[in-house]
Amino acid sequence: MNPPLPFKHTPDSVSRSETIRAIETAEPFDIVVIGGGIHGAAVARLAAGCGFKTALLEKGDYASATSSRSSKMAHGGLRYLELLDFEQVFEGIKAREEMFDNIGYLVKPTSFLIPVPKGALFLKLKLALGLFLYDLLVKKKERKHRWIPRSKLSFEGFHKDRSELMGCFLYTDGIMSDTRMVIDNILGARRYGAACLNYCEVKSLDRSEDGISEIKALDVLSGNGITTHARLVINCAGPWASMLATTLGAEPHPLTFSRGSHVIFNRPWKGPSLFLPMPGKARYYFVWPHPAGTLVGTTEREVSQIELDPLPSQDEIEEILGRLAKDIPDAGLTRDNACYAFSGIRTLPIRGKKGTSSTLSRKHIWTHSNGVLTLLGGKYTTASWTASEGVREAARLLRRPQALDALKKRQDLKELPGSAVETTTHALERDLVDRGLPIETAHRLISRYGRRLIEHYRELIESTPEKTVALETMIALDTEQVETLEDLMRRRLELEYLEGHGEEHLPIIRAIFESMRPDINFDKEIERYRARMTLIDELIHAR
Repeated sequence: MNPPLPFKHTPDSVSRSETIRAIETAEPFDIVVIGGGIHGAAVARLAAGCGFKTALLEKGDYASATSSRSSKMAHGGLRYLELLDFEQVFEGIKAREEMFDNIGYLVKPTSFLIPVPKGALFLKLKLALGLFLYDLLVKKKERKHRWIPRSKLSFEGFHKDRSELMGCFLYTDGIMSDTRMVIDNILGARRYGAACLNYCEVKSLDRSEDGISEIKALDVLSGNGITTHARLVINCAGPWASMLATTLGAEPHPLTFSRGSHVIFNRPWKGPSLFLPMPGKARYYFVWPHPAGTLVGTTEREVSQIELDPLPSQDEIEEILGRLAKDIPDAGLTRDNACYAFSGIRTLPIRGKKGTSSTLSRKHIWTHSNGVLTLLGGKYTTASWTASEGVREAARLLRRPQALDALKKRQDLKELPGSAVETTTHALERDLVDRGLPIETAHRLISRYGRRLIEHYRELIESTPEKTVALETMIALDTEQVETLEDLMRRRLELEYLEGHGEEHLPIIRAIFESMRPDINFDKEIERYRARMTLIDELIHAR
């Protein structure tokens, strides 16, 4: 079966063999970034955009660890106000507002309700103060919070008579596509000239007297060694950053880790998103819309070991289902319509006295030794700010102060390849709908690719679901460095989250893989994919 659409290469097309050749034969890079999560991808994009000769090496797929397992929120962190962490909250709100302005195709303002139980006057006053502070940096009046008394609540998810409530606060935060943000940062880095390679594991570093580091790595797919050189290495390995620092001869830093788990339900979420308290200090969970239906999370479990592919524990699944049954019993979110679950590992630097994972600050730390600049911790919403800090420090260490002017002055460094003004995206949506696309399909494509659709793919878009999946698969294989079926289903098309996990599309996906990646054994890919989906299904529905 041949691919069903004509397809053309674009300036974003990429060859793995040519990327490896460029990394191996280049004169010493100014910067080699290790880690292809949100922080590494953002650092590589900003560094390359500021004129540094840059490479990025990622041992798995881009966003394959925590950066595809977040709560999919761009937020200030309202719960951090309870910990008096005002700096982090204000940074988060400012960063969130910038994301609304500059990458609005990936990050959308969303209304959240916070229910206040009847008689909980102190909680109401505490939340009112917190939301007042939360609103200080909000740009638009319609995004500021307000109080809704019980008599005017229209959301039916609480108990039917809502007699247990005093009312709800309504406020605004953002919902985002975390994985697509990583992929667009990688694409942006490549557009600025960076050489980015996934499935490339760094094994060692040898720093010479002239300050040049020789980096030895392994091409995970072929088993071949790769050697390159850099004036500065930036370690953005997330949970593995401290261990990697030791491997590279740099100083490690004590870290603690927590696992946050989520459950997705196939029932579409129609009401406002919810911010709901849990037992314990500064512990809350969220209920909000997801392309698969409804997303609920997150839990908080301190863990001592880091897993490459963590899954929720059975007690976390039960905790989420139990809270939903207690807090919003009429919302219809039950085990019977749960369709997916996932976990991510948070990395928390230890400062002085060790606290619990729920009370430790999410504030990151940069350290430098042996030619390695290491990032410890970090929050998704403020990743671009954190990356900017790292590039500023790199400019100081490499004695390139002129690079800082770009960070201050250039609007393009605040944007991603899909960024477009709102009028452009609205016009594109109207055009796609006029050509026969369902509004949901048009919205999905624009919210994933933004301006890239206009630049390269508008004439290839067709109205059937099969043709849409085919086009997205070809885009992913041609420009987004997909190497496995999991890369595609989880982190590019995000079909894995849906009821049925997108298996109905596997025949057309197989045809395209076999055409564009003929060296891949697709039968084994399907076998691995189905085995993992079976494991998740059994986890969700175990009783």
